[in-house]
Amino acid sequence: MTAMPEEKADIFTVREWAVIQRLSPLPEAPPPNPTNRVADNPDAARLGQMFFFDARFSKDGTVACATCHSPFHGFADVEATSLGAGRGTRNAPTLLNAAYNKWQFWDGRADTLWAQALSALEGEKEQAGTRLQYAHLIKQHYEAGYETVFGPLPKLEDATRFPSDGKPDDPAFDSMTEADQRAVNTIFANIGKAIEAYERRLISRNAPFDRYVAGDVTAISLEAKRGLKTFIGKGVCILCHDTPSFTDNEFHNLGVPQGALPEDTGRYAGISSLLADPFNGGGIYSDDTAIATRILNFLEPTPQHQGEFKTPTLRNVALTPPYFHTGEFPTLASVIEFNNVGGASGDFVGRREGTIEPLHLTEQEKDDLVEFLKTLTGELPPTHLLRKPDLPRN
Repeated sequence: MTAMPEEKADIFTVREWAVIQRLSPLPEAPPPNPTNRVADNPDAARLGQMFFFDARFSKDGTVACATCHSPFHGFADVEATSLGAGRGTRNAPTLLNAAYNKWQFWDGRADTLWAQALSALEGEKEQAGTRLQYAHLIKQHYEAGYETVFGPLPKLEDATRFPSDGKPDDPAFDSMTEADQRAVNTIFANIGKAIEAYERRLISRNAPFDRYVAGDVTAISLEAKRGLKTFIGKGVCILCHDTPSFTDNEFHNLGVPQGALPEDTGRYAGISSLLADPFNGGGIYSDDTAIATRILNFLEPTPQHQGEFKTPTLRNVALTPPYFHTGEFPTLASVIEFNNVGGASGDFVGRREGTIEPLHLTEQEKDDLVEFLKTLTGELPPTHLLRKPDLPRN
């Protein structure tokens, strides 16, 4: 641990500075994902970038991953709840630095980025297509690139064996042989794994906050420094945002009101969905099940999980309003005020955590917190990763 510079000693105690140093820097690369053997394969990443921006990966050819995870909005969504094939019931989180997450989705119902992508590809209010549709799309437009990364495709041109459209619980898919179903599922899983390989490159580091911690005392303003002191102290934000990713990767019930949205049990339903998902890290389409299986074996939904949602990263948070899973909080100031009064008093699912109490922040402290949060905006990924690539039209 480096000694605290003199300028910082005027603001922070030695103990506070030790806490701050634990928050920076963000590791240069996300942790490895053994469930995806091509997670760091450059060819897979190039293929996944095309899949990410290709709206043909949707029921009617109008919705891509990038529709709700826009590079122009921090790879999140300007809408409160996303509009894909239909109107969703949650806000789309950022994909910047998502590869550092332990869980994906607000309810953690995916344990990998590749599984998250698959859920969206077939989600009725998201891209709403089917795995058979996508397999034929790969055959028609991406065969060479796919086979370079994943090996030969099955005989998809045989329409008797491989109908043009369908997924589980559709007669066309359910009538296929088990071997052919598994072949299509493997293609589907590989689509997700390629998308993950691309998303693992969406890394944003070296925010002004990081430069400040590294020794540049001019990297952030005095107001932001005061906000940082509140963040780790009176504001108790550090309790849940205590890592370089500024998330504890856990789930909490803050009493966020559902408003006009349908009841959402969050982590409670998310655990059941995760365990039932054949594409989870412990399933047959995973490239290494050992670690994921050990984790999954300890998961079981309990009443405590009702209304719990994942702690979001605060890195780049200034780029990605609106906030919380409902998208009902339009500004950072509104989020801070919600926390300041101790969360909602009603109209939320489950039981709010007992540690959620009013903070009694002054107006100056709230303003300073906003200024600090702005310093967590990092450098964007390389420009070529932010653009829609040329897509095959053969």
